[in-house]
Amino acid sequence: MLATLFAFLFWYFLFEYQRQKDESEAYLEAASYGSVLRSEMDRELNALLFISNGLSSFIKVYRNELETKKVQAILADLWKQARHVRNLAVAVNYKLAYVYPEKSNEKIVGIDYRDVPAQWEKVKLAIDSREGVLDGPLELIQGGSGMIYRFPIFVDDEYWGIMSTVIDTHAFLEDAFKDHLRQEFTFAIRTADNKHVFYGDPALFKQKHVYIQESLVPNGKWEWAIENKKIHDLHDRRFGVSLSLLFSLLVGVFAYFFAKERYYLSEGALMDSLTGLPNRRLLENRLNYVHSEAKRFSKMFGLMALDVDHFKSINDNYGHDVGDEVIKQVADVLKFNIRDVDTVSRIGGDEFVIVVRDQHSEESLVKVATKLLNVFKKPMQIHGHEITVQLSIGLALFEPTSEFTLKQLFKQADIALYRAKQKGRNTYSFKN
Repeated sequence: MLATLFAFLFWYFLFEYQRQKDESEAYLEAASYGSVLRSEMDRELNALLFISNGLSSFIKVYRNELETKKVQAILADLWKQARHVRNLAVAVNYKLAYVYPEKSNEKIVGIDYRDVPAQWEKVKLAIDSREGVLDGPLELIQGGSGMIYRFPIFVDDEYWGIMSTVIDTHAFLEDAFKDHLRQEFTFAIRTADNKHVFYGDPALFKQKHVYIQESLVPNGKWEWAIENKKIHDLHDRRFGVSLSLLFSLLVGVFAYFFAKERYYLSEGALMDSLTGLPNRRLLENRLNYVHSEAKRFSKMFGLMALDVDHFKSINDNYGHDVGDEVIKQVADVLKFNIRDVDTVSRIGGDEFVIVVRDQHSEESLVKVATKLLNVFKKPMQIHGHEITVQLSIGLALFEPTSEFTLKQLFKQADIALYRAKQKGRNTYSFKN
C-alpha cells in the first residue's frame, strides 16, 4: 500500500512537471512570436512617420514663400509615395489650412483643433512636448476611423503649426502582419491609456496563459496579448490524476524506487552539493520566472550578489575543511534570514546570489542587506576555532519600466559588489 502511494505521487508529479514544462514552452513561443510582430509593426510605423519630418524641414526653410499650390503639390507627392495613408494635412497655428487629397476631406479644411475636444488633448500634447504624438485609432471628422500622427513644427523656436498624417489602421496592420500570421497563434492589440482594443479579440486580455507585451509608439504605448493555441491542447490536472492512479496500481513498488532515483538525479542537477542551496542552473530558472512575473504585473525585485570577505585567508589559516564548514554555515544563516518566497543560491566558491521578490524601493532592499550584515557580527564556532565572518554585498533593483535584461542586472549587482569591496568590505553598495 505504501509503495502504491509513492508510485502515485511519483507519476502525479511527473505529469504535473511535464504539464508545467509544456505551459512554459508555449508561453516562451508566444513571447518569441510577439517580438517578431512588434518588430514588423515598428518598421512599418517608422516608415510612415518619416513623412512628417521631411515636410517639417521644407516648411522651416520656405515658410515665407508658401503657396497653396506648392504645398498641395508636395503633399500630393508625399501621399503617392506613402502606403496606408488616408490623407496628409497641415495646420497653420491651430487651423487646418492644407489637406491632400482634398476629395472627401473637405469637412476638415478650416477647422480649429481647439474646437475639437476629441483631438485637442493630443494636439496640445504634441505642441507642449515638441515631439510627435500618435493618436487613436479614433473616429475621424471626415468619416471613418484611423490613427493620426501629429508632428509640431517650430520655426525659430516659435510654434508655427502642426503636420498630421492620417493612417488607415486596418490596411496598415494587415500589411505589417501579412507575412507573419501563424495559425497556432492569435493576438490582440490595445492602447495602454484607455484600453481600446483595435486589433484582434478583446477577450484575449482576460484569458489565462497569454503573453502580455508592450510596445512604445510616439508619446504613447500599446499593449499586446498573444496566445499560443497549443495551450488549449494541454491536459488538465484531472487527466494527470487519473493516469497516476492507473500507473501506480500497475507499477506499485517498482515506481517507488524509480521515483526515488529521479529525485536524487534532479537534486544533484539543481542543488549545490555542499550547502543544499539552489545552484546556478536552478537560480536561472527561478530568476526567469520572477523576471517574467515582474514584467507582467509591474513589480520590482532585488538582486543581491554576496561573497565572504577574505575567504582565501580562512582557507589558508584553518584548512579547507574549516573553509567548507564556513560556507555551509553562511548558507544556513542566509537561508534562515530571508523569506520563503525569496531564493538564496550558491553559484561557486564563496559567492552567493539572493533574489528578493516584491520590493518597493531601494530602501527596502537596503533593509534586507543591513539585516544580513548584522547577523554575521557574532563570530562562528567551527571545529574549535572562533572565526569572524563578514560579507560584501552588491545590490541591484529591477524596475518593470526599465529595459534591463537579466544579464545586465547581474552585471549591475557584480559592479556594486566590487564597489562594496572598494569601500572597505563588510558593507553593501548600489551601482550608481
